[in-house]
Amino acid sequence: MKISRPLAILLVLNVAMIACWIWSRSRSTTQGVEASPSPTPVLAQGVPAPSSSDRLNATNSASASQPFQWSELESKDYREYVERLRAIGCPEQTIRDLIIADIDKLYAARIRSLHPLRKTLNFWESEETELANNYDTRVWQQKEREIEREKAKVLKDLLGVDLAAERQRNKGQVDAFDRRLGFLPEDKRSEIRDIVETFEEQERAIREKTWDTGLALTAEERQRLRELEEKREERLGRLLTPEQKELFDLSSSPTAEALRHDLYGMGATEEEFRAVFDIRKGFEAAWPKDQVDVGDEATLKAWGGALMEVEEKLKSTLGEERFAMYQRGQDYRFHELNGTISRFGLPRDRAAEAYEYLRLAEQEGTRVMNSQTLTPDQKTEISARIADEADRAMRELIGEGPFNYYKRRTR
Repeated sequence: MKISRPLAILLVLNVAMIACWIWSRSRSTTQGVEASPSPTPVLAQGVPAPSSSDRLNATNSASASQPFQWSELESKDYREYVERLRAIGCPEQTIRDLIIADIDKLYAARIRSLHPLRKTLNFWESEETELANNYDTRVWQQKEREIEREKAKVLKDLLGVDLAAERQRNKGQVDAFDRRLGFLPEDKRSEIRDIVETFEEQERAIREKTWDTGLALTAEERQRLRELEEKREERLGRLLTPEQKELFDLSSSPTAEALRHDLYGMGATEEEFRAVFDIRKGFEAAWPKDQVDVGDEATLKAWGGALMEVEEKLKSTLGEERFAMYQRGQDYRFHELNGTISRFGLPRDRAAEAYEYLRLAEQEGTRVMNSQTLTPDQKTEISARIADEADRAMRELIGEGPFNYYKRRTR
């Protein structure tokens, strides 16, 4: 009997699949893989992981004649479990997905215990989330971050991968941290993330009182922040080469992040970015953030003078026109104008044009208020007319609806 070509192809594929499966079993056997009655894997630290029945189906029903038991791959700790998965040729990404899912299940109970829910919720009772103001939610958030860092350490020890980056990939999202530090190998990026997040947590603990109360930092708090910054720089310096540290500062330092915000809409070149970065970094080294005693008049005056010198240096470096664009990027109103333009689908250049109305009105208003010949009432009346004229011009340029939206956003 003559066998058709499609049937012959199917037979060959089936034989190949059976041969591959037999090879995997024989290889696993030689490496000591034995069937076990569903042991419970544990982490290297001795923490039990979820049971196999919760994690994987015990039987592959598609191979009834030669049933494949997932329990053959299981072990009492995750390290051996990972080795056995690799031994049968399981793709590395699949191994990561399995282990991350297991670790998430393992820690789920701890996360739920941070803010437990009532077993029964009557219709006249508020949900726990609606009562969040009865608690200091920062405590929950901090503990959740601690658990996430603990999970990240476990995954790093097991597979050598960065949990935060892996979660972003699984969601189809781009990890901004990895993008900025793409010039570094993955293991260094992971270590840097840990350093940055650790010191951010410690810095947050010091600054929270100031954020809550609006009070200035004490001398002791400023000293603690200075020591944290020195330790952070020391750890980064030990991990990175001088060239890598320079690129890290240009990519991810607070100075660089603030500068990219201020260059918004300018389309700065690499040369401009580096030049402005060096000037601002020099100023921040001489006048560290949070180290200026705002209660001392002499210090405040000296700081203001140094800031004016920096502005003049930047103007000389960039030129008048580019410096004006640099200043524009520091104004939140320009950012909001661009958001308004995008929301209503207007031409992009109208944001800059509308901002120019604001800038000219503000400039003219300042001239009026500084006039030595006008009375206070005249100054108030003329300033109001200038503001009204700027609003009229903006309405005409971008439309009534977008203008109202912008005004609400900047109120």
